[in-house]
Amino acid sequence: MRRSVRLGGMVAIGMMLLGATTLGALRLDDPVPGFAARRGEVASVTRDEATVEEGHRIEAVTVRSTSGVTVPMLVKRPLADSAAPLVLILGGHATGRDAARLIPDTRGRVVVALSYPYTGPHRMKGLEILKWAPDIRQALHDTPPAIQLALDWLLQQPWVNAREVHGAGASLGTPFMTVAAALDPRITHVWSVHGAGRTRDLLAHNAQESMPALFAPLAGTLADVIVGGPYLTPEKWVQRVAPRPYTMLNATEDERLPRPAIEALYAAASEPKAIVWFPGKHVQPNRPEIVRALVTTVLTRMEKDTGRMTTADD
Repeated sequence: MRRSVRLGGMVAIGMMLLGATTLGALRLDDPVPGFAARRGEVASVTRDEATVEEGHRIEAVTVRSTSGVTVPMLVKRPLADSAAPLVLILGGHATGRDAARLIPDTRGRVVVALSYPYTGPHRMKGLEILKWAPDIRQALHDTPPAIQLALDWLLQQPWVNAREVHGAGASLGTPFMTVAAALDPRITHVWSVHGAGRTRDLLAHNAQESMPALFAPLAGTLADVIVGGPYLTPEKWVQRVAPRPYTMLNATEDERLPRPAIEALYAAASEPKAIVWFPGKHVQPNRPEIVRALVTTVLTRMEKDTGRMTTADD
């Protein structure tokens, strides 16, 4: 997430310097009407040789759409080929599909972590961000359709139980998983892990790492427009997830997410919803104790939800 935040700060700085010229050069239209076209249909699937690790089968898969959108993913599933519940994860851009490796035991579930459909550099210096800003924006707009495209392939696999699909957006992934779930009823339960709403406020808050606090609000506003935040901010979508459950897991001392932005997302969600607070800071791969606590909580709650679903079906 730290690299994602720095990337957001760089975008903010670049937009402030370039001003109206850059804004005029970028597409600022609503991406929503184009979601279906960008999703397209599954055109090809590339599968690397599977390996067996810690009692799980692990396989890298890349799904390509007829639209050109490409979705890299890592599948970690039980060795048995019987259908199991699906947990689809979208985390920070730096971790990408390797987030599946942060879960040592899937507890009998198919865990799939996605990478963002962005092929440009992740590390940029100074105003180099301006060169890649249109590509970053396009990749962000392509992410909800990419999630749906991944589901198009995954739900056709015999080892996936299509009746139970958990969409987990972690940190940067929360807005995109929320949008995808609002559009796609195949996702039966949405999890926001250390996520929040109000993308403009988030960008402004984190821009303070890269500039004087006085300029951060303007930088946040400009960066929000550039990345399409007014259309993709999750509090505008979350109500459409109901009547499916929406569960938020957040940290009491999160240095990346302002508390009002977290509460705004929860307030916008409709029932059934829940929020669980953990002591500590923002989730990052280099904070394994936080990752372990979150994974344990999510999987435990999923088991309880599965039990309720089974009882209701019986």
